[in-house]
Amino acid sequence: MSEISLGTMTFGGQVPEAEAVRIMSRAYDAGVNLFDTAEMYAVPQTPETQGASERILGAFLKTVPRDRVIVATKVNGPGEGPLSGITAHMRGGLSAIDRFHIERAVDASLRRLGTDVIDLYQTHWPDRVVPMAEQLDALDRLVQAGKVRYAGVSNETPWGLTRLAATAEAQGTAPIVSVQNVYHMLKRVYDDGMMEVCRNEGVGMLAFSPLAMGLLTGKYGTGQDAPPASRLYTFPPRFAGRYLHPRALAAAGRYVALAHDFGLDPTTMAVAWTAGRPGVTSALPGVSADNQLDAILAAAGLDLSADLRDAIDAVHREMPNPVI
Repeated sequence: MSEISLGTMTFGGQVPEAEAVRIMSRAYDAGVNLFDTAEMYAVPQTPETQGASERILGAFLKTVPRDRVIVATKVNGPGEGPLSGITAHMRGGLSAIDRFHIERAVDASLRRLGTDVIDLYQTHWPDRVVPMAEQLDALDRLVQAGKVRYAGVSNETPWGLTRLAATAEAQGTAPIVSVQNVYHMLKRVYDDGMMEVCRNEGVGMLAFSPLAMGLLTGKYGTGQDAPPASRLYTFPPRFAGRYLHPRALAAAGRYVALAHDFGLDPTTMAVAWTAGRPGVTSALPGVSADNQLDAILAAAGLDLSADLRDAIDAVHREMPNPVI
């Protein structure tokens, strides 16, 4: 798996198909081999754009050797809090991760992707109602049927991942090989528990949103000077509420200034920092325009100096986890 992967949640929403395929082609030519999507994408979620990102990824797959690309997608989970109800248009709002719903979801994803196998199939959110043994059995059936190569989870907790790993081992079903959680300099909760689980259970961490929804690029500044089409202005208000507040903006400004002090593009520094953290298999940014890709790709193979990493840690100790 490449050190830098590419998320596709903007494809089919903010980014039209032709530009999205061009972005994926450039990333692929630069060495990116994992492309992550989900049955619910594009984001923001609407009935009209549901499944668009998978269809666009499928269009890209027709242009490259299939065995050179790792296709990752997700089955919708129940979600909690602000996530509840956002995908009520999918399967009649039924998002339990059980055998019936997961088989319907994977078959629909395979059709949209235009492929006969999904390399990494992930649960999008935890399901704490359906027993874990049943969820793992449903995923194992997909592996045994040849529809899925490996199973992973997303937005999971250290407790959940530990229990899933132990349950899969006990019942002999396909193991959970990856967890996809948010991880960036403004939200380092991965360090507190999940890092230990990943390293000791042999689970790869796919760190999504290493740019903190664009905050760590420096483009938001005071929260007023970013382009109107920027993600935090076009996505539902709950996203802006989590990121565009004084404490988060102040911390992001400190990190952006550090990047400049060390002669780096803030985007490159942020992605390289996340990719270089212990237990992280791949950093998983997304883009909304082709011109954002160069600074992201420059992070591949970049080792931040010890002085810079110490300076980043010093800011974190002073202003820990300002993004909720």
